[in-house]
Amino acid sequence: MAKKSVLIIDESPQFRDYVATKLEAFDLVVMKATNGVDGAGKLMNHRPDLIIADYFLTQRTLVSILKAKNNDVTVADIPVIVCTSRINRDKLVELTQLGVRKVFMKPLKIDQLWQAAGDILGVKINLDESPCILDAHVNENVVFVEVALGLNFEKISLLEFKLHELMSLHSLELPKFLVMLSSLDLKDQDLPKIRRLFEILLGLTRGRVKWVKVLTQSKAVETALRGLWEFSEISITDSLEKAMDELLDKGKIESFLQDSKPVESSSLEMRLDSDKSLTDLSNRMRSEGGDLRIAIVDDDFIVQEIVKNTFAPSGSTILTFDDGGEFLADIPPDLDLLFLDLMMPKVDGFAVMEKLKEAASQTPIIVLSAISRRDTVLKAMSYGIRSYITKPLKPDDLLRKTFEVVGSHF
Repeated sequence: MAKKSVLIIDESPQFRDYVATKLEAFDLVVMKATNGVDGAGKLMNHRPDLIIADYFLTQRTLVSILKAKNNDVTVADIPVIVCTSRINRDKLVELTQLGVRKVFMKPLKIDQLWQAAGDILGVKINLDESPCILDAHVNENVVFVEVALGLNFEKISLLEFKLHELMSLHSLELPKFLVMLSSLDLKDQDLPKIRRLFEILLGLTRGRVKWVKVLTQSKAVETALRGLWEFSEISITDSLEKAMDELLDKGKIESFLQDSKPVESSSLEMRLDSDKSLTDLSNRMRSEGGDLRIAIVDDDFIVQEIVKNTFAPSGSTILTFDDGGEFLADIPPDLDLLFLDLMMPKVDGFAVMEKLKEAASQTPIIVLSAISRRDTVLKAMSYGIRSYITKPLKPDDLLRKTFEVVGSHF
């Protein structure tokens, strides 16, 4: 029985290679076309079982290819999936009239594409559904890779795609990596995933082990890495400042804390349509950590509401304070976590941290601030804060950082 085949017409080599690698793993024959003319030629010469095409093609438009296809009885019935970064209603209707089965908007969640392709081809495309939060961004020519909750092969494959995009966007020929591994419940079956993750990173540094640093407080993570001989020389530390100093000139830690620039050219999201990582985290907090007591000290009502709405589903107790003085006047007992703004008009966050330090408080602090200047950040870190989130706040970031800081509670 002949293998089923797929033609990918897309001008992004990273997208073509990523999709092709995944489909080939399921015993499908994959052909890749780099533009409209190339795609039209391979369509007629190879007559694939499925076409996955970008809407915007050079040298020949996709609409022109589809019209010619529909006028040829030998290829007219071949199903087509279109991926596009933008499209208006009229053009969407036109694609439907030309027989396009599915239209996905970029950046797309890749499991949507796998589901559609599998249904059309009658092939079961299995996905790793392990909970995982994984992302990457660039600051000061260092690529920061954040991993929390668990490891997932689909996310790791997506990471490789995104890293190539980041390197192209930021003109990084040989990147340096800081890998932040937090709150991982490692199992034996995770070892191949760890191996694959670091194979990708070392491959991009061309084997330069000293350009990959791991930031973690997890002994399980350290034990796992040390048990893989090919990664045993990778530097592992629990100090962000030390890791940054080893990768860059000293004093550039603030760059990590600034908001990263979006990858505007990205074709794929790092989250899956079926991704339940954050939902699972919220559910886990609800079932096992619903007794969390969290205080938010910030003079911005909107910030307070974002924090309350983020943690309300978990059943956590959220205490709000409009100023540092109000908080210090009646410090709540048994706090599991404190979100603290630095700049407040009466008593600022530094005064709060000073008082808590004098009282030998063990409450973990996550600083919330729009200010990320070097002196401000380093001063805050001198008080032993656990993490730092720059405004504007995103619920995903709040959940992830909370899990990293108080994960041992669950």
